[in-house]
Amino acid sequence: MSLRKQAASLAIMHAADVLQPLLILPYAGRVLGPLQFGQYAYALSVGWLAATIVEYGFHWTAQRAAASARHEPAVIASLFAEVAATKAILCFVVTLAGVAAPDGLLAVSKPMFLCAMLTSVGGILFPTWLFIALERAWQAAVAVVVGRSLALVCFLTMVTSSAQIELAVAIQSSIPLVAGLVSLPFIVPIGFSGFRAVTPSTVGMQLRNGWRGFLFTLVERLFVTLPVPLVEHFAGYVAAGHYSIAEKFVSATRPFFRAMCETLLPRVAYCAHHDPEAGLVLIRRSLLTLVVGAALSLFLFFLAPYVILLLFGESFSGAIPIVRVMSVIPILINANTCTSNLYMFNYGHERAWASLNVSGLLIFLAVAYLLSLQLLNAAIAVAIALIARECFVLVVSAGFFLVFGTARVRIPATQGDGKARASDVAAGSMLASPTSAVPPWRGQLRSER
Repeated sequence: MSLRKQAASLAIMHAADVLQPLLILPYAGRVLGPLQFGQYAYALSVGWLAATIVEYGFHWTAQRAAASARHEPAVIASLFAEVAATKAILCFVVTLAGVAAPDGLLAVSKPMFLCAMLTSVGGILFPTWLFIALERAWQAAVAVVVGRSLALVCFLTMVTSSAQIELAVAIQSSIPLVAGLVSLPFIVPIGFSGFRAVTPSTVGMQLRNGWRGFLFTLVERLFVTLPVPLVEHFAGYVAAGHYSIAEKFVSATRPFFRAMCETLLPRVAYCAHHDPEAGLVLIRRSLLTLVVGAALSLFLFFLAPYVILLLFGESFSGAIPIVRVMSVIPILINANTCTSNLYMFNYGHERAWASLNVSGLLIFLAVAYLLSLQLLNAAIAVAIALIARECFVLVVSAGFFLVFGTARVRIPATQGDGKARASDVAAGSMLASPTSAVPPWRGQLRSER
């Protein structure tokens, strides 16, 4: 599939991910009310946090491995089976821990927690990472559109009062499960033959290989899910509901950056292994999208407040100053996608990439806590803390790209077939692609064959 078709498929998929929650938001806000809507947002945040642990960062590490081995069906089947088995074990552990947690640790009931865990179960069946790595994103788009459309209809017809909050959580959390069932005809011929070779040692190997991707994914998901519980802790459910409304508008801009990253990441990962200079050229061209990031930031600042009043009414006007403070986030995410996710992850800085995002989480927590003591509006404090984190990541990742990426480009090109050149390795081995070495599971599989 060409990059253009891949990008179009991902755009459709992420558009569905954005439009369905946005269409539900006004209805949910009016039917559930500010208090129950805050509880609904809190439960979904807990569910997504649990799903992050179950996903274990395979969207990064397994996707990169599959992209490099896209022409080896046996390797792809084994990789899919190992990842699915690992997710199933993690899902069981997380569910058991949530059910066994003492009352009061989670501000949701046990039945509501189980409803939220449907997201994790669906993540086992629906391997978005595999479709993207093989540049078959249209198959994932079909499944997502069906799942989102069915959830929209069920939510609007079945949730009619604030007493049905558990049903509302279950409907939204079941979207990945429905998408997984729809995608089974696509997945069975790709990967189900690999389950015959799954062993406890291969599961352990996946856990070891994917921990940096998990660390990054966990940190990224915390920045999406943790602010709502933090605001609830500092200022109560009503403030959490206001923050959730503002955050949804910011989240509405994220699919563009996800689509951009997921379109380019498999190609950059492949180039980092076979033609590093071509990958760097692709990353530099991706910086042209900063124009789009700036336009989205301006939209959030000037137009989003009027949309909030139109859709939600005066009772949710507290979300307006929050969304204006957060309006700078899209352009920061845009830049970080290019310099951190595309460059650092694929060009030999994976350890620094993971450490950078953990450091950003610590900065976020510290700034959120300190500002919550100084500002009357705790939601504003959390929003500023998010901006501080994005700025920190941008400064460091841009420094890596300018120092190391530019140095690689200045190395004189040699005549050859366009693959990684010996002069590149001699000039800076630290820039070598992390995928340049054959992964252990690939070497083991080849020896068995």
